[in-house]
Amino acid sequence: MPTGGVYIAFFRLRQPCRIRVGRLGLVPFAAGLYAYVGSAQRNLEARLRRHARRSKPLHWHIDYLSVRARMTGAVVIPGPKAWECKLARRLKTSAKQLISGFGCTDCGCPSHLYRL
Repeated sequence: MPTGGVYIAFFRLRQPCRIRVGRLGLVPFAAGLYAYVGSAQRNLEARLRRHARRSKPLHWHIDYLSVRARMTGAVVIPGPKAWECKLARRLKTSAKQLISGFGCTDCGCPSHLYRL
């Protein structure tokens, strides 16, 4: 696995629920498969292991979902952080739903989390 790059991590949420997601507040989630676009220019493997753990301090938006949903896999693409937003925009075209403001507080994207 490369040490840095962008990724799409996939999460399966079995039951619909509402999750308090940091400053986003209470967010409704339908049951289903979610794709989260992220990046890690160092320690990419450790970042993905963290996403897969259910027990952890809640820091990033994805932490709030990943303690409730099971990570089922990830696709890793070696490349610069700038590809993260490009990948999120491409994924949006095939998504059923986006979770507005999720995972994109440091960019202008509408979301980095999509229900497939």
